[in-house]
Amino acid sequence: MKDATCMPQYPAKKFMSKTHEMLEAQLLYAGIELGVFNLLESFVTLEEIEKGTGYHKRNLELLLNALTAIGFIEKQSDAYRNLPETNFYLNQANGMYLGDHILYWRDMTSLDNLTHLVQNGPGKKQFKDENGSDFFDFRSMGQGARTAMYLGQIQNFISAIERFYAKEQQIKAFDLGCGSGIMAIELVKNFSGARATVFDQAHVIELTKEVICEYGVGDKVQTKQGNFNGYTFEESYDLIIASGVFDFVSDLKPMLLKLKDALEEDGHIYIGTHGINSDFTGPKPYILGWLSSHLNGLDILKPDPLIREALLDVGLEIVFEDEMGLRYIVRKRKTC
Repeated sequence: MKDATCMPQYPAKKFMSKTHEMLEAQLLYAGIELGVFNLLESFVTLEEIEKGTGYHKRNLELLLNALTAIGFIEKQSDAYRNLPETNFYLNQANGMYLGDHILYWRDMTSLDNLTHLVQNGPGKKQFKDENGSDFFDFRSMGQGARTAMYLGQIQNFISAIERFYAKEQQIKAFDLGCGSGIMAIELVKNFSGARATVFDQAHVIELTKEVICEYGVGDKVQTKQGNFNGYTFEESYDLIIASGVFDFVSDLKPMLLKLKDALEEDGHIYIGTHGINSDFTGPKPYILGWLSSHLNGLDILKPDPLIREALLDVGLEIVFEDEMGLRYIVRKRKTC
């Protein structure tokens, strides 16, 4: 009940703040699309920005003031400049630029038609492969993720591998569903005895080849292409990287058996999952991130307990997992 003499029983900020969060996201997207952050490495006046871009002066000023209000840039008199972290991540001239990655996931995860989809269900089927291989633009995903992987994922990967392999040790590795190939590339860069084969769909591998060339590791990393659900290993490996691929596997146990059979006796599999719980309510970033694809008819997320159960069933054991339980290393179960 409304009462003019008492505050409500529950605070409403949880709900009322969402509109402002949405507005802040829209301002971020606009700033990236307009290239604003590329212009503000140092203080630049409004007139200089207008002259260089041809943008509408008044609305440009309103955008810049709003970006200042939400803490992305700063204003001094009539001049604007990126804050340090904004310049680091949103200025395209910098190596850690995340703008393309942010815009890709904005488009991929959009819920603009959420009400319609809930009321009416998916429209015309947008995919043939039930595992989602023809629904997602994995090349663009891999391209955008190249830099984002350096926000902790690559560092955690290298740190985990260091627990089991010496820097000079001979490592024959295979990356299943490699995307840009960054994991294998950093493996061979950080472990002098490592050599890797990377595998993904044909249109993705073209990107991978470009990245391998860019990093100058063509003598240590070779490529193969195809659909990993139907791939048959021809060799055995010391390390198999299977990061973020199990969601796109139709049947876990046959795939895990295939990976197990491709392992050397003392080999390891590095697994990255989304840590989805059994009732599909968390973790929040992944439930929300994959919601759009699910609303459009896909059903690809594998709950983490299911993955762990399948590992045990095929004779694999977890020998390391990170603090969040999203990444772990397994090996063939040792018998007495």
